[in-house]
Amino acid sequence: MLSLTERLLFILLTVICLTAAAYTFTDMFKIILSGQGQLGMDRAPQRVLAGVKALFSQGRILRRRKITSVFHWLVAYAFIFYGLVNVVDLAKGFTEFDVPGVVGDIYRLIADVLSVAGLTAVVYFIVRRFIVADPHLKTRENVLLHPSARDGIARDSMFVALFILLHLGFRFLGESFHIALHGADVFQPFATAVSTLWTSAGMGPAALEWWVHASWWLALGLILVFIPYFPTTKHAHLFMGPLNFMTRPDRPALGTLDKIDFDDETIEQFGVSTLSDLSQTQILDAFACIMCNRCQDACPAYATGKELSPAALEINKRYYIKENMSGLADGSREQIPLMGMAISESAVWACTSCGACVDVCPVGNEPMF
Repeated sequence: MLSLTERLLFILLTVICLTAAAYTFTDMFKIILSGQGQLGMDRAPQRVLAGVKALFSQGRILRRRKITSVFHWLVAYAFIFYGLVNVVDLAKGFTEFDVPGVVGDIYRLIADVLSVAGLTAVVYFIVRRFIVADPHLKTRENVLLHPSARDGIARDSMFVALFILLHLGFRFLGESFHIALHGADVFQPFATAVSTLWTSAGMGPAALEWWVHASWWLALGLILVFIPYFPTTKHAHLFMGPLNFMTRPDRPALGTLDKIDFDDETIEQFGVSTLSDLSQTQILDAFACIMCNRCQDACPAYATGKELSPAALEINKRYYIKENMSGLADGSREQIPLMGMAISESAVWACTSCGACVDVCPVGNEPMF
């Protein structure tokens, strides 16, 4: 359990980080709500169920890139379960609370296994992007891509990967230090195995207790520090993806375009010109995008060498928003045309409205609609 000083410091850090997060999250939702129309809010139970199903099933992820998808599945479930782990660890830090009995045994076993699974998966993704340099993660030079995106995507990916690696890693190490201090735990086989390193190294009770506290601070402190940055990173897909499934528009069939009433004389502009001309769900798509390029792989126009990449469209929107977030949120930023910023004219004409990008997107985006 934390000392009184530690508790006060943690509360102070929480207030600072959540205050900062309130500003960034408010900006994000202001930008989304600046779009046209409304997010789908009817049939609330069905929509909530769709979001929950998308989050827990990870169904669309497994359609392509089978091996990579399995590793993403491991990271996703580790992070979902860590929502519970973080709450329990927070309670342990401030009280004598622990999950009791058989439920506690099962909880510790799942946390131990998912910690190792998640860490293994993150290492896989780091190797895949930065050592193997998987070509699926790149976009051809003839495709319009925001100047900050080609290098920025890699930096953002490393930032997110290190955050997950350190968050899971310090929590796992904290358990190993705790086990070294209090004895082996059959329901935490991996952490128990690592704990033998500390006992073999001759670490005493005082040192182990210090590391238990340090690991707790680093694991939970990272979460607090990272929260304000969520809207600016692709990690926002954790909650924006399910929200996308909950609020997406109803379409009679895949590939059905929104109707334009050319007889309505009150309409001063057909189609869109700037970001605020897009619908709210189209702006939400940019925040939900995980930048995995699955839609790019599925696009027949991209496969034939044309300038169209559905992924690039969402990425360009996202980087434009990221660089102008405060101005777009308060309306002070003069918007520039989407044509030439988010997509080229040639790419627009290359789209066949086949819906392949929509069908494959794991976060429910509709890039070309």
